[in-house]
Amino acid sequence: MRTAPSRRRLVTAAAVAAATALVMTGCSGGSSGDDNGKVTLTFLSHYGDEPMKSGISTLIDQWNSEHPDIQVKQQTVKFDDLLTTLNVRQTGGRGADILSSYALWGGQLAANNVLDKPPADVAEDIKTNYSSAAAAAVTGGNGQVFGYPTEFNTYVLYYNKKILAEAGYDSAPTDWAQLKEVAEKTTKKDSSGNYQVEGLSLIQDGDNQTAHPFLSLLDAAGGKFLKPDGSSALDSTAKATMELESELAKNGSTTTSIMPTKAFPANQVAMAIQASWWIGSLKNQMKDEYKNVGTAPVPGPKAGEQGSLAYAFFTGVNAGSKHKEQAWQFLTWFNSHKNKEGVTEMGDFLASNGLIPPRKADADILGPKLQAADPNLKPIYEAAGYAMAESNAANAYKAKTSLHNALDQILVNNAPVNQTFNDLVAEINRK
Repeated sequence: MRTAPSRRRLVTAAAVAAATALVMTGCSGGSSGDDNGKVTLTFLSHYGDEPMKSGISTLIDQWNSEHPDIQVKQQTVKFDDLLTTLNVRQTGGRGADILSSYALWGGQLAANNVLDKPPADVAEDIKTNYSSAAAAAVTGGNGQVFGYPTEFNTYVLYYNKKILAEAGYDSAPTDWAQLKEVAEKTTKKDSSGNYQVEGLSLIQDGDNQTAHPFLSLLDAAGGKFLKPDGSSALDSTAKATMELESELAKNGSTTTSIMPTKAFPANQVAMAIQASWWIGSLKNQMKDEYKNVGTAPVPGPKAGEQGSLAYAFFTGVNAGSKHKEQAWQFLTWFNSHKNKEGVTEMGDFLASNGLIPPRKADADILGPKLQAADPNLKPIYEAAGYAMAESNAANAYKAKTSLHNALDQILVNNAPVNQTFNDLVAEINRK
């Protein structure tokens, strides 16, 4: 549930390194209680900007008015500071009772005993009633559920219908051969070799720019990134995916010098692999020209094969909280309380901000209405059923950074795929 500017940012390596160095365990939470039995819980998140801040506040205010003996106080920090804040406050015994976290960090937080294990009924609710990708994103390799999925995104292929039509194509590519062909034919350069239109963008804003688009293509090829223990799961499918990106870079169909979040809305990128939150951003930036935007599944090597990466945030409870029972009581309500339409308030809030409701029943009710209004949402919602969940192993962020660095060498410096692949696998396995 990040606001549009901060959705494009992922935590910096420096923040992760600092946080890891500062982690300690067994610290108390930040809750308080009085002689009358009233408990005040603290809830730390990165939702400090509108419309997310007021949306979360509305739900908290409703809870507080209905539960005078269990009050919840919201605390916010910037997303780039969230992981460090979670761990630093834990170190000082000031950890919030309830926390919102990027699921990528879940394994690290669980390994450092920051996260409480959910009650059995909560874990079962998440495993049973949330989309497979959302549930997998918040479940560690040992089966521990971190908390309730909230913000949830999948990746699809965005394309400019007008640019493709001018090149002779009336639909998106459905296999890698078509992807390469369309990317090459839609790429345009001026007489000096400067890009006028990039055929296919394989990067996104933020750090580790190349990772998520690559992992979406890898999933379409049937490959995996990491095993549950954090060791490399990269195999021949990953090498083939690297070869695809290498070929696109060598023929000039893709470049890392053009940022798609700026160039695509300006009709300077024909295709891009991006997350579902981008829909709202494109509508705001492109206005009437949004009619030229189409979405499709990320294609695999053969027609009919498709893939996606899913990433999520979650709300969980601090293992050091003095009031874990009350914290889970609040989170259960926070993520399952329904409105008069039979949709959870959280699901409705997420959908109203352009995000996929991770609870299956919410998506079943809201999805058809939203997709009828904007058909571009259909591939996005469908991807929730087959997307590969982003790894949350304890070393996942480090491995993701290694992946980006390897891909950057291929895309920018035309590094040989075989050697780059072998070096990457070895680096990941060193953990």
